[in-house]
Amino acid sequence: MKKILTIILDGFGQRDEEDGNAIKAARMKNYESLWENYPHTTLYASEEPIGLRKGQFGNSEIGHTIIGAGRIVKQSESIVDELFENLDDNLTFQMLIDYTRSNPEKAVHLMGLCSDGLVHSDINHFVKLFNRLADNGVRNIYFHLITDGKDTPNGSAIEYVKKIVDLINEREVGSIATICGRTYAMDRDQRWIRTKKYYDLITTGQGYKFKDPIEPIEISYKEDIPDNEIKPIIIDPKGLINDGDSLIWINYRMDRGKQILTPFLTKDFKEFDTVKYDNLNVYSFFPIDKELKTNSFLPTNQVENPLGIYLSNLGLSQARVAEGQKYSHVTFFFDGSYSGKIDKCDKYMIPSNDPRTFIQKPEMSAVDVTKKAIDCMQKDYDFILVNFANPDIVGHTGDWNATVKACITVDICLGKLMEVADDNFYKIIVLGDHGNADIMYDEEKNPVPTHTLSKVPFIIADKKVKLANEGSLINVAPTILDYMDIAIPKEMNESSSLIIGYDE
Repeated sequence: MKKILTIILDGFGQRDEEDGNAIKAARMKNYESLWENYPHTTLYASEEPIGLRKGQFGNSEIGHTIIGAGRIVKQSESIVDELFENLDDNLTFQMLIDYTRSNPEKAVHLMGLCSDGLVHSDINHFVKLFNRLADNGVRNIYFHLITDGKDTPNGSAIEYVKKIVDLINEREVGSIATICGRTYAMDRDQRWIRTKKYYDLITTGQGYKFKDPIEPIEISYKEDIPDNEIKPIIIDPKGLINDGDSLIWINYRMDRGKQILTPFLTKDFKEFDTVKYDNLNVYSFFPIDKELKTNSFLPTNQVENPLGIYLSNLGLSQARVAEGQKYSHVTFFFDGSYSGKIDKCDKYMIPSNDPRTFIQKPEMSAVDVTKKAIDCMQKDYDFILVNFANPDIVGHTGDWNATVKACITVDICLGKLMEVADDNFYKIIVLGDHGNADIMYDEEKNPVPTHTLSKVPFIIADKKVKLANEGSLINVAPTILDYMDIAIPKEMNESSSLIIGYDE
């Protein structure tokens, strides 16, 4: 059986055109050597081939989920869409309605990412839930809108907020209480100073005060503040979160809800001073974390028998290595939304630097990720999964020079891993999970910080292998198992290996 080092280049689309392509501009000689000298193909990582809507970008969460699952997985936004078809029959929703009817003076707070980026949330879920609450006679409804600018174009937040304003005016119910960028509200790297700013906004009203929700966004744009960094803004002080209220986390993604909900749901929280709540009802579409108990409308969307758990059940040892920005992707998402202990699987998180430094330090923590991956090879794990976050995370800044440097850094690290892998008898598999750094500006030279619809590379550094001309991310897990001479489980498509033969 072969020992495998699988390297995911995050946000790394395979695109031949050089214009706007930071990957091409980086002249990645180690990557190009792999591409030119070993069997390779391209994989669909967006739209229908991986179970998304036409025109919908792939992303790291979906990408890692499908890479690990070896099949199309119904996405959370679709499951939530189905929830609304029979919401009145949902016992958790009925519990919420019964409580608000018994306590009409208590408010319901809708908090989450206000965009249609479909990575963390969908503004239509804000609209549908608001309408359903209003239809059930709820009147004390407050919006806590988190602006995007990473999964949607920068400058688009104002249109999403206007949509909520129009909704409120149409129904003559509700109010926008607060507005804030996701940098503060959705941090996941334990930068508690940012979380505190957002917590203090929604609980005690500490923020810039405006009456009109559109005005502060326009001012932010004039000051060149991007959507994701819009500072804490208080619009309606009556909409602060009080004891006895109900708080609904609108995002269907769990990872960026955990940190902001922790001070509400943890009795012995110590990172900063908090408001004392004796009875705060916290709701979410899906469970957030096994340590944080919310009233969830739906069970966890968990995948049966993904690659990592299957390898563990076979008794193989594994290592997962990523920096903080992508740690949940090589663990939770790759394991099909399973967050528990996996036998003989060691998980290594390398701390990420402050997001505000990504342009100044596009190397991020790639060198330390590389060192840990080398250490894992020397420890002789059977399967090692490594993620390099740079092309995606720095690509999201929209900064051309920084993204080129990010790709150069990854290439240097890739070269070192290639050298050590050979010395330690590892076979290397390199792939992307979705596009990003491959299109950094559009035809008018405007920055493009979002993901792309580009295919991604898939390389097996073994000249004996013959690969199919193309595939999608669903083919990755079966191909890895096929290459390791391991039977493909029934949950995956047994005929979906990309390997079509061997040269003896």
